Amino acid sequence: ASSSGMGGSGAAAWAIPLPEVLARAPGTLEEPPPQVLYTPPSVKDASTAEQIALAEHLRKTGAQFYGAYWCSFCLRQRRLFGAAGSRVLPYVECAEDGYGYRRCPPQVTGYPAWQIGGKFYGGLRGLRELQAMSGFDASVEFPAPPPPPPRPAPPPGGFKPPAVAAASTAEQLALAKHLRATGAKFYGAHWCRFCALQRTLFGAEGAAVLPYVECASDGYQSAAAVCKTKSQVDGYPTWEIGGRFYGGYQSFEQLATASDFQARAAKGLGGGEAEGLALGIDFANAPPAVRMGDDCNLPDGDCK
Repeated sequence: ASSSGMGGSGAAAWAIPLPEVLARAPGTLEEPPPQVLYTPPSVKDASTAEQIALAEHLRKTGAQFYGAYWCSFCLRQRRLFGAAGSRVLPYVECAEDGYGYRRCPPQVTGYPAWQIGGKFYGGLRGLRELQAMSGFDASVEFPAPPPPPPRPAPPPGGFKPPAVAAASTAEQLALAKHLRATGAKFYGAHWCRFCALQRTLFGAEGAAVLPYVECASDGYQSAAAVCKTKSQVDGYPTWEIGGRFYGGYQSFEQLATASDFQARAAKGLGGGEAEGLALGIDFANAPPAVRMGDDCNLPDGDCK
C-alpha cells in the first residue's frame, strides 16, 4: 500500500480517530468521582452456637432485617448475634448510599424493622423475642446480654439539646413563632441527632421559640410523662400540628404547609437538610429511629 503524502515511502502508517472514539479515550473527558458507599460498623464480639443457629434459622425461613448503616439501634441489634451470627443475618440495607442498597417496603417506617412470617415488627428485638416470633427451637437458651453502660449523671436541671449556632432568617423565626402560636408541639430528645438537625432548620433564635417537648427523662425540663400519654409519638422527632401527628424530620415547606403558614420565601435547603446531605443521609425522607422501651433514653450511638 502506498504511503505517499504522509512522510513518503517507508513512513509508519497512521489514521485520525473518529470523534466518538476520541471522546472515549482516557483523560479526554473529566470522569465523575467514584460513588462512595457506606457499610455498617463491624461487630467484634464472639458468637455462641445458639446465636449463630438463630441467625441461620431467620435466614432459612425467609425473615428480613431492615436497617441502615448509620442506625445505632441496628448496630445494637446485630451485636446481639455476635460477629459470626451478624454476618449470617438476612440484613437489608435501606440507606441509598449504603453498600448493597435495596428499596425497602413501605411497611418499614423506622429502623431496625423485622419481617417474619409475612408480618412486620418495628424496633430493636431481643433474641428470645425473635426466637418466639420465628418459631425457632424453644428449648434453646441464650446467654444474658451484657448490661448497658452506666448512664452519665445529668447536670443540674438535665441535659440540654445541642446549641444552634447559625442566626435565624425572618422566615425561620416567623414560622417558629407561628407553630408555637397555633398550638403545635415538637416532641424530641436531647440525644436525638434528627431532632438537632430539625432545630438547626430554624436558626438560633427560631430554635429557642419552637414549641419543643423534651421526652427524655434526663433531659432539661423533661416532659417524659406527657410524651408517654401520646401513643402516636413512637419515634423522634415527631410533630403534632392541628391534631395530626407527623413522624420524622420535616422540611420547612412541610411544616409551613401542615400549619397553614404563609412565608415570603420558603425555598432552598435549611441548615439541617444541608448538614444531612453532607453526611450522606437524606434526613428529610428517612423514617425516624424506632424506640422500644427505655433503650431510647440511653445516650449512645445515634443518641448523642
